[in-house]
Amino acid sequence: MMRKYLLLLGASVALMLGLCATNQRPVDATVRATATIYLHGHHGGERSMDDLMASAEAADDAHSVITAVVQRDGKVDLHGYWPADTVRPLVKVVFKNNRTTRRHRISNWLRNVLVALRDRYGITKFNMVAHSMGNIACLFYELRYGRDPQMPQLHKYVALGGNFDGIPGHNRHQHPNHTLPDGRPAWLSPNFKQALRLRQNFPRKVQVLNIYGDMDGQHNDGKVLNASSRSLGFLLKKRLKSYREIKVRGWEAQHAMLRSNPQVALNVNQFLFP
Repeated sequence: MMRKYLLLLGASVALMLGLCATNQRPVDATVRATATIYLHGHHGGERSMDDLMASAEAADDAHSVITAVVQRDGKVDLHGYWPADTVRPLVKVVFKNNRTTRRHRISNWLRNVLVALRDRYGITKFNMVAHSMGNIACLFYELRYGRDPQMPQLHKYVALGGNFDGIPGHNRHQHPNHTLPDGRPAWLSPNFKQALRLRQNFPRKVQVLNIYGDMDGQHNDGKVLNASSRSLGFLLKKRLKSYREIKVRGWEAQHAMLRSNPQVALNVNQFLFP
């Protein structure tokens, strides 16, 4: 009888432990500090955002902790080590397919990253620093999923060289564009028209810093028109906690150079880590 009792007791304890293990979060999923996510643009890669991240580490006691690699099928692989007591954790996101311009695809990939970071590390808030096409991923993620209370919430957002209203040569029928007195771009891309229809979904408590380059007064950064980058203000300004634009001039205002421009890095860091 005693042996039978011990066997039943052992089975009950094992069952209870198994249920607990099934329902609990991963061991390292304690709530972390707000993660700052860096996302490259079209044709970007693993090294694209390194200068900005290195600047944050040097000036603001921030630390790179995780690289999230999104495979072509959308699967997310997390690499690195994230100590739970990191005050200013930096996360790099790399899209293996860095050529697609499909807004729903790349915004879904960003959602996959945030789900992985939430489930593995318990994040509830994040900042975003996006360059070029990475801004489309961020914008449409927020327009589609930003109000989901189960997802981490965007706190601060830095847009670099954002192509919110298209890129010449990439959008059919686009012509030289300009900003109207009310901030609306004169020509509207299909992406921007859809964003206008969805803008009421964008969270209201977000702070935004929009940085764009103007090479030699040409109203573009060599790739993206200023009207396209600045259209973010017309789209979201009235919904945000704060919105600020910074125009960068000179040879370092070129589209790709925005990622390594010291002036840009200084403004980004002061905004994120005041």
